[in-house]
Amino acid sequence: MKSANLKEHLRLSFIYTAAAAFSPVLQVLIQPVYEGKDLLGAVDFSHLAITELFTSLVFAIALFAMGNAIARFYYDYEPDSPAYHKMVSGIFSSILFRGALIALIAWLLKDYIGLLFKQPQLQHFPDYGFACIVTGLGRAINITAAALFRNEKKVLSFILVSMGLGVFRTGFQLIGLFYFDMSFIGYINGSAIGTAIVSVLILVAIYTKSGFGFDRKMMREINRFAMPLTQYSVIVWVLTYADRYMLERFPADLGIYNTAVTFAAGIAIVLQGLQGANQPEVFRVMKLGIDKHQEEIRQFCNILLMQSMAIIVAAILPTMLYLHFFYVTDVKQALGLVALVYMRSILRTQFIVFSYPSYYLKKTQIFLYLNTGAMLLNIVLNYLLIPEFKYFGAIAAGLTADLIMVAGIYIYQKRIVQIHWNITKTLVFPVLIVALTAVLDIIRVHFDLNPFISASLVTLAAFGGMIFLYRSEIQTYIHRKWKQS
Repeated sequence: MKSANLKEHLRLSFIYTAAAAFSPVLQVLIQPVYEGKDLLGAVDFSHLAITELFTSLVFAIALFAMGNAIARFYYDYEPDSPAYHKMVSGIFSSILFRGALIALIAWLLKDYIGLLFKQPQLQHFPDYGFACIVTGLGRAINITAAALFRNEKKVLSFILVSMGLGVFRTGFQLIGLFYFDMSFIGYINGSAIGTAIVSVLILVAIYTKSGFGFDRKMMREINRFAMPLTQYSVIVWVLTYADRYMLERFPADLGIYNTAVTFAAGIAIVLQGLQGANQPEVFRVMKLGIDKHQEEIRQFCNILLMQSMAIIVAAILPTMLYLHFFYVTDVKQALGLVALVYMRSILRTQFIVFSYPSYYLKKTQIFLYLNTGAMLLNIVLNYLLIPEFKYFGAIAAGLTADLIMVAGIYIYQKRIVQIHWNITKTLVFPVLIVALTAVLDIIRVHFDLNPFISASLVTLAAFGGMIFLYRSEIQTYIHRKWKQS
């Protein structure tokens, strides 16, 4: 990889990561504002977990993998050609159609959905359900627009979309809580209003430029590509939220667990910014020939893994300190779960790396089979472990399922194309860090040790291992900077 290309890639990685990080970081920074005595506590946070369950399902179905589709089919059409504009317009119109269909189905079933829950506050679905639908639909529009602007390298538009959602959504959440109702009802209604404002602005900009076009033949091809990915998204939704549904009968435990998971979700969105910068570059290199450009592919993927692990591990202790100093209710106990919950993002980044060839070669059917197995395993483990171990059972089930997904996609990738990975960097070391975290947490819980001790050991081991593995890259970078100065 040329030095100039690498420098530009790292610059874009930083910009996309910072923009993607703004919204989730803002979300967790304001939590102490509405957490506390006479405000929201652990049980209230359990209600927020259930609304996020609905919002994320709407997001997955309405999106229908259009973020991935627009990123991949971008390379099949000449920019600003009539076909290109039809593709863009058709993709956003399809998202709106699916959102309307979801709202209709929810209205028809509104008297029955609430019966799925034990807590009385969750049993009247219309109080919060349609706000969840608006929020999920808006999130689908936002993520697709971000993918489009990223591939078009419209950096300013990407920043405005990402940061605009954070400002409007968070602002209206606070308005909903303090001026409407200090409960999850006020929160989700405020979130819906803020998200809707940003979504309308995005749609006006998209349709003004691309017009209203819908090519059925083109959309059939796009939908064939997207269908397995959508099935995969729904499976991931089950993998992500089955634990929260099963924990719903233990409200305080769910509130504590969901707080840790919310911080982890913020990290995951930051990592999406890294992946967003990485994926177009990997696809551009793959377009030149996977066999002939393996070194560049490996370098991009190694950079992604190194950056991701550094962000994940570096965030553990600051997150724990933030929870320790700024939270006052039982929610504070979430600090003991942070290290374990964050480890799932390492496994998911590995999954992304080994998935690149399948995405590019449009061999997406594997995601359905692979992740169905992981989903079923996850559900069974949650069912068996949560009654006995509460949130620790949920964490164990999630990590096991994620590990199965990584192993499966790695084996499949080896079958469809031979990429000679550095196994230590891409496979062994990340898994060892996850395993070390799990072992240290088991010891901590068994002996009732301070969670900061185990988290500090994980941080030292991870950064020590990264320095050792990437010492040549680090030495080269330092030497280059030294010569420039």
